[in-house]
Amino acid sequence: MNERTEPPGAGAMTAGGRHGDSLLRRVGRGVLVPFQPSDRALSAIELGGALQQTITTSRRIVVSRPRAGAGESTVTALLATVFAHYRNDRVLTMDITPGSDALARRLGVRPESSLGDLERGEADPDSFDELAPYLTAVRDRLWMLPGVQNGRRDGVDGQAFHRTLLPLTRFFGITLIDRGADVFDGFNRAAQASAHAHVLVAPATREGAVSIARAFDWMTANGNAALPADIVVVFVEQAPGEDPTFDAAGAADILRRSGAAVVRLGYDRHLAATSAFDPRRIAAATRTAAARIALEALRRAL
Repeated sequence: MNERTEPPGAGAMTAGGRHGDSLLRRVGRGVLVPFQPSDRALSAIELGGALQQTITTSRRIVVSRPRAGAGESTVTALLATVFAHYRNDRVLTMDITPGSDALARRLGVRPESSLGDLERGEADPDSFDELAPYLTAVRDRLWMLPGVQNGRRDGVDGQAFHRTLLPLTRFFGITLIDRGADVFDGFNRAAQASAHAHVLVAPATREGAVSIARAFDWMTANGNAALPADIVVVFVEQAPGEDPTFDAAGAADILRRSGAAVVRLGYDRHLAATSAFDPRRIAAATRTAAARIALEALRRAL
């Protein structure tokens, strides 16, 4: 599920792409639905209800990775889809990684405008209708506005973040910001500092767990010892049985002691085979994991 290494034009496979679950599993799940325990259905209902809780002011969630190739744009796109599905307010997504269009490709859109266009044009929208021409509609209640276009910063710095982006988020219930690794300019620092919750994505491997541990150590060393309580760690399995030696349960237990939530996102055939994914084709386990990540992030944002 590494969106950084997909072949050009992979999005064209979406309509006829593979389902995340095999045909046998999908048929079997349909046959067994009437015989499943009622508490399993209740859990799904409760999960959806919790994601619909009222938000009085806009919440910003930053999705980042301690190392490249973790799949944070996939996670961002999944979270955006979950929030837009369950909530009645608007959801905004942004990719502020210089030179990257991974999030746009995952969402299946080609934005024509960026935050930089708003900044350079000195636009100051007083309503959502005035902002809408700069946005790219993804689906109902979900929009995208890249932080940069074609990798160009063009003066979009930390001051621009506070001057331009923060006022815009008031038009949305949730703003998801896809922030790449090892980017420490003023814009990225401002995005990180302004977040109400953080989703930290790493491969489901021993190396991925070590990168998360190093990130936590860095936070503590830089006076952010309380930050782990605002973090949801997502271990992404990018291939079946990617690292058989990885002790996922042990790593999760250690990270949870710091206050962080931990969710595993298993391998999904549909996400691996396509660029712009179809929410109807992802595996049932993927949908459940994405909803749990969204709920954990929302709880911390509130």
